[in-house]
Amino acid sequence: MCGIAGVVNFSKLNPAVLPFFEQCVNMLAHRGPDGQCIYIDDFIALGHTRLSIIDPAGGRQPLCNEDGSLWLVCNGEIFNYIELRADLEKQGHVFSTRSDVEVLLHLYEEHREKLLNYINGQFALAIWDSRRQQLFLARDHVGISPLYYYFRNDQFVFASEIKAILQLPGIEPRLYLPGLVQTLTFWAPLPGDTVFENIYEVKPGYYQYVTEKGIRQQQYWKNEYPQAPDGFITDADAAAEELTRLLEDAVRLRLRADVPVGAYLSGGLDSSIITALIKTKNNNRLRTFSIGFEDQQYDESHYQQLTAKHLQTDHSAWQCSNIRIGEMLDEVIWHTEKPVLRTAPAPLYLLSHFVREAGFKVVLTGEGADEFFSGYNIYKETKIRCFAARQPGSTRRPSLFSRIYPYIAGESRNAKFWASYFMKDVLHTDDLYYSHRLRWANKDYLAGFFAANVQTKIKDYVPIQDIDSRYHNDLSAYDPLTRAHFLEATLFLSGYLLSSQGDRVILGHAVEGRYPFLDKRVIEFANRLYPALKLKTLHEKWILKKTFGDLLPQEVLNRPKQPYRAPIYASLSAAEQSIPGWLNEDKTETELFDKKKVALLYQKIRQAGGHITAREEMAITFIMTCEMMMRRFMSIKPAERSKHAIILDNRTGIAALS
Repeated sequence: MCGIAGVVNFSKLNPAVLPFFEQCVNMLAHRGPDGQCIYIDDFIALGHTRLSIIDPAGGRQPLCNEDGSLWLVCNGEIFNYIELRADLEKQGHVFSTRSDVEVLLHLYEEHREKLLNYINGQFALAIWDSRRQQLFLARDHVGISPLYYYFRNDQFVFASEIKAILQLPGIEPRLYLPGLVQTLTFWAPLPGDTVFENIYEVKPGYYQYVTEKGIRQQQYWKNEYPQAPDGFITDADAAAEELTRLLEDAVRLRLRADVPVGAYLSGGLDSSIITALIKTKNNNRLRTFSIGFEDQQYDESHYQQLTAKHLQTDHSAWQCSNIRIGEMLDEVIWHTEKPVLRTAPAPLYLLSHFVREAGFKVVLTGEGADEFFSGYNIYKETKIRCFAARQPGSTRRPSLFSRIYPYIAGESRNAKFWASYFMKDVLHTDDLYYSHRLRWANKDYLAGFFAANVQTKIKDYVPIQDIDSRYHNDLSAYDPLTRAHFLEATLFLSGYLLSSQGDRVILGHAVEGRYPFLDKRVIEFANRLYPALKLKTLHEKWILKKTFGDLLPQEVLNRPKQPYRAPIYASLSAAEQSIPGWLNEDKTETELFDKKKVALLYQKIRQAGGHITAREEMAITFIMTCEMMMRRFMSIKPAERSKHAIILDNRTGIAALS
């Protein structure tokens, strides 16, 4: 993975922009510390910061085709490049490097945008076609690699991160309030949106053509499920055999690198399966990495060590203290470029730091299995609610919620509260947002902390109506459980998990994460599985356990599902000395929130000594990280121009490429 950026003017590129563009590229240096290069012609400047993984000696970007008419910058990896290259060479294409991404140029020559049908990878790419005077942008199918853009008048700017775009003159950092409301509702802005006004993202699974006439975008891949019973795979043994073949190959392709490859080992099922499959492909000592917590309710160190010993990996583990999480949160928000509702990204940011210090640039992880193999409790909730809706008078059916949340079965008052919570609107199974509406209801509480003038501005914006305008037709074809999968994969996966907990924190220390469960073939297979093969009664990821259970310790295989979380109250409290005044009424600087309401919440939390509700934790985290983001970005400082960038200048009247 790397950092990419570009600025194009279809009239003519103003030379005065170029020093700022060098700052723009340098702002991405943390993503690619191994080199910087910029290509310039009369209309475009393309920049790249390199994290050298494949062809370290010769894979510099921007890259051009044989006649110099196409120029490419790409952030990411094309895992099946060896097979693609062999086919292209048979067709007469000549390669100048051993780089994986060079195949994109030659595929574009052959197929234009249909090149996306041939590649297996994770990427954000830009190809400048000087003959057609057009820019082609594309992002991988699930949005692993980020790509943002700004278009005003005749100037188009794109980059891997928003902070780079803000280096260009005339682009002011202004909050996009609907993006903030989306974040406090869905945990992230909706695909295509950001929390910054006039700055957008290329949506996952989309490509764009940019010309002097404007932007034309098109979806090339979408998350789809069978609509008829005969479209599902129902044979468990056949499913297990095919899943083994696909996931083993996904792992094999993602081990391709000219540098050592390690693995994250969380102690859960998904990362343990990936680690086990790596061991089947590689008999050498595999380095695995994990993070633990001083707070035992979040710590999974026991399972991490158990799996590492069982699989005989060379394991490195670090403990993340509560105070460390709080101290680094401001730096994490600089990388996420949006507020968060949980502190979970902070430990992963620290883990990538340790991995990089250990000399590794690449790790395989288990992300994606929960979304596509029914790993989350929201799928179980939806299944139970639909079951209860068939006999709304039953008192036994709601008791099934205690199977997934055992703590609600204890004290009777607590059990009654949770039963009434989950049974709210239980009969509305035809609601397209049946699975998620209960959770999205936190939006009203969280938005209540905004200042009065902000609330006036957002009062007519209804995020669920916005979602409905975008996804109604997709969702109307499916049953409630399938809709739950669609929403998790479409909103949570790319917007939060692969961003704030993925690319942004792992690339913060120049480490590349690779995700075998997000191989396009694995996803499409998982979506065709009969639902009971994934969620069998209330047993999550049943087919994964059936298929790969023999590779893992039984204690790990049979452990209760524990979602990855990090301490919130304890972390913010422990780090209070390093973040004084952020939540005090007289010191809160921004005009975004109602200072009195925030101060009362802060006082309540301190007096409660940690005994606060989940939504109070979310509120205080959202408020604090909004403050951090505002202070960081509303007065963003210019980056230095790199003294080491290579400049390839192809402007008219300028000397040949240097």
